[in-house]
Amino acid sequence: MDEVDEAIVELLEHDGRMSHPAIARAVGTSRSGAAARVQRLLGSGQVEVRGVVHPAVLGQGALAYVTLTVQGPVAPVAAWVAEREDVPFVSLPTGRQVVLVEVRAGSTQEVDRAVTELRSHPSVRAVEVLTYVEVVRDVVGPTGDVDGDVDETDLTLLRALEEDGRASYVDLARLVRLSPAGVRRRVLRLLDDGLVRVGAIVRHSGRDRQPTMGLGLRLSGDPAPVVDLLAGDREVIFLARTLGRFDLLLTLRAHAGADLAERIDRVRSLPGVEDVECWSHLHIVKETYAAVRVGGAPRS
Repeated sequence: MDEVDEAIVELLEHDGRMSHPAIARAVGTSRSGAAARVQRLLGSGQVEVRGVVHPAVLGQGALAYVTLTVQGPVAPVAAWVAEREDVPFVSLPTGRQVVLVEVRAGSTQEVDRAVTELRSHPSVRAVEVLTYVEVVRDVVGPTGDVDGDVDETDLTLLRALEEDGRASYVDLARLVRLSPAGVRRRVLRLLDDGLVRVGAIVRHSGRDRQPTMGLGLRLSGDPAPVVDLLAGDREVIFLARTLGRFDLLLTLRAHAGADLAERIDRVRSLPGVEDVECWSHLHIVKETYAAVRVGGAPRS
């Protein structure tokens, strides 16, 4: 991707349903040029625009980040973990011989049961759990507290947006047998209420991708000032307050490795940051954004 492609992807990350004229104005190109670039990016398979439903709507309000320390090869353990429906993310990182896992469940008790089952694998030697207190920022999924009440028509629209976040109001209207205007009102309500977020998802292909780094932060004092500073940083694509080994968990993105090193140093220098651990994801085994409970089997 060139610089214009990168700019378009960034726009679509924030608003996956952004119109071609609006994209054209933002990146300084023609409407037809913007449309052609969007179609090329989507057609490549590297970029998708999907609707991601809030975990509360799915009955998955309890989230945890689990580190599995493995004896022997890690790939078979990661593949075994990836088969679970309550696990949307599995990664093999740099550093220790571990598997990184995100668990989403309906309650803390269900997370506990999931962790117990993960611990049961004969190759797993240790398990470390970070409980999410609050997801502050996520360029992929919606965050914050929401009212999860939706009707059957809403569920059908959510399923359709999961498959194609840029589906037209005309196509969505045919699906639910409402007028395009009526569907537009429903979709805007779902978006405004934070029940779904429609944005670009860039696949971790290992090529033509901005480098990213996972960071775990240990803080001193009130975490709020550090959270506020990081939440306003456009290069922070994920930020969560956690309980456990780290006080904050975040993902940084940059245009080049040197930029990434500079940004990590900037995080280290923030007042209240006592310690920072970093890792990169060598291989993303599973990265599922479609709803598990809404729409059947998850799509990865």
